[in-house]
Amino acid sequence: MGLRMNRFGRWQRILVVALCVALASQVNFEALMPGFIVAFSPLLLPAFLYFNTDLNPLSLVGTVALASPIFRGLLLWLSHSDQITTIGLLTLSDIGFYVCYGVLYYWLYWRRGGWNDLTFFCTIVLCDYGANLFEIGIMNQGNFADYHFFQLLFIVALLRSTLGCIFAFGYHYLNLMMRKEKHEKQYYQFVLAAAAVKNELYFMQKNVVEIERIMQNAYFLNQSLQDENPTASQRALEIARDVHEVKKNYRNVITGLGEQFDLNQMQTMHLTEILRIVISDLRATIKERQLNVIVQAQNEVEVVVGKHYALVTILSNLLLNGLEAMSNQRSGRLQINISRMNNEIIFEIDDNGVGMDPGVQAAIFQPGFTTKFDLQTGDVYRGIGLYHTKKIIEEQFQGKITVESKPCEGTTFTVYLLQSKMEDVEQ
Repeated sequence: MGLRMNRFGRWQRILVVALCVALASQVNFEALMPGFIVAFSPLLLPAFLYFNTDLNPLSLVGTVALASPIFRGLLLWLSHSDQITTIGLLTLSDIGFYVCYGVLYYWLYWRRGGWNDLTFFCTIVLCDYGANLFEIGIMNQGNFADYHFFQLLFIVALLRSTLGCIFAFGYHYLNLMMRKEKHEKQYYQFVLAAAAVKNELYFMQKNVVEIERIMQNAYFLNQSLQDENPTASQRALEIARDVHEVKKNYRNVITGLGEQFDLNQMQTMHLTEILRIVISDLRATIKERQLNVIVQAQNEVEVVVGKHYALVTILSNLLLNGLEAMSNQRSGRLQINISRMNNEIIFEIDDNGVGMDPGVQAAIFQPGFTTKFDLQTGDVYRGIGLYHTKKIIEEQFQGKITVESKPCEGTTFTVYLLQSKMEDVEQ
């Protein structure tokens, strides 16, 4: 409410509040004495004050004090419900209610600073009670009833203030929860995107080593052919220069991506948080593809992971492989179990998909092997593949991966990672 109203200008917001309170004041019933009404408007007023702390309450409630009572008086006059003097007195008492409410709120809460919800609630109760007393004082010309009457007034003020504050606080905390959920989703998306970039950078850096080797070979060829074949020697030198430019551009891309994602800003992550991120992303994929797949996780380990981007990549790829194995089934189950054995953390990813025959099992970790391609176009689906997943496991965690599968029954990937390597901070 506050964010939406803050899009308007100062006086626009004040007029919107005045109009809403004036309309809400028409929902009322007469109580305690003739002419005294218990209206719905004081339920809304705390919410408007709570979400518009940048507005001076004297201006806000002062405008309400003109709009709402005059609107009520006009309706009474048009309906010929009372005499002009009675209507004038009721209108004046209504104005007194809002003026007193605004002045009390200004002095007791707004100008003091150090705001909190408990102080706000207590202030609203006092404002409602004091404004009711002031209104009845105008109506009865300073004559008040017995002690029981004051008790009833306080109960009315307490109930209205409680309901009004529940609405204001509830809306505020609901907004906070929604904002937190939105930020959490953005955080998950960042981690997944950063993990993908980190993975690409890892293999790009490995390619730089290969590029340097090619460049060195071309340079050595240039040196060895200088006497025998100057033309070929010069050509080898040109190749070395061209490869050097490629390497330089490669390094610029690596540096640029690293700076763009600031990949070192999160030094560590808890394993439970990593698991929550990859499963949340997997469930979003299941929903997007309209699959009937149940994802279950059982984690018996809590460890702080330094190489969290690499682990996110490993788990995401293996879980996605399991999901794709069930894409043509009516229903499926995907289970991930995490346990510890000695100094190793063991991840088991189990699905009840189509499974693999022994020939496919023997080839899945080979470079370039894939079963994922479009039958119509022949295009291969892009992904890091099980070969690269295996390389990350072996090179970054000194671990290993095994697979067990039976056609039409399912597949189980088991990953063994050294805990000490998991805890190392990524560089």
